[in-house]
Amino acid sequence: MEVQEPNKGGRDECSSTLITHGDDLRMVPTDHNQLSAAVKELRAELRALPADTDDSRARALARWIGIGLVSLGSYGDGSTFLRQALDLATASGNTRAVIAAELNLGDAYRYAGEAETADVLYRKALDTARSQHPERVDFALQHFGKHLMEQGDLVLAHAHLREAWQLRSAKGDTSLIESTQAALDRVNLLIGQANIGTAAHC
Repeated sequence: MEVQEPNKGGRDECSSTLITHGDDLRMVPTDHNQLSAAVKELRAELRALPADTDDSRARALARWIGIGLVSLGSYGDGSTFLRQALDLATASGNTRAVIAAELNLGDAYRYAGEAETADVLYRKALDTARSQHPERVDFALQHFGKHLMEQGDLVLAHAHLREAWQLRSAKGDTSLIESTQAALDRVNLLIGQANIGTAAHC
């Protein structure tokens, strides 16, 4: 699993072939054993880092270990590493890295059923992206929109995901557009089901 930081063009981190999204749009491993082995290797590298190593490497490793663990369903351990990544990003003053870590940590809490904590992290990330890093707004909208969808706030979820789709269409990145379109399709389906349910009770 290649480890990188978010780049200036806005493309989110590294695209690991070991992680994909399931039908519920949550991260899942493409191969559980391979992802587990990759995470084990990253943890060994993190432990072996010399004390004088630049914190950016430790931050990237902690973040991807956390993402891998969350994808494997180990939400508590994943949160621990993602919190470490967030603390290192905050200490360095790297607000781009702070946004990325907050979104991933928000996912960890969301997957674990801790919606209120996730909500705080997503809002902080979106606020920072809007004020300081507009190239990251679509990522924050995507994560927050899926959270809102899971919480049943379908109208607001649709608004966030629609804005993300518009921003990603402007970027012209096909994979990002497809990711947001999948989320929009799901929220539209849920809205339709909700409307049918309401009509059935009238």
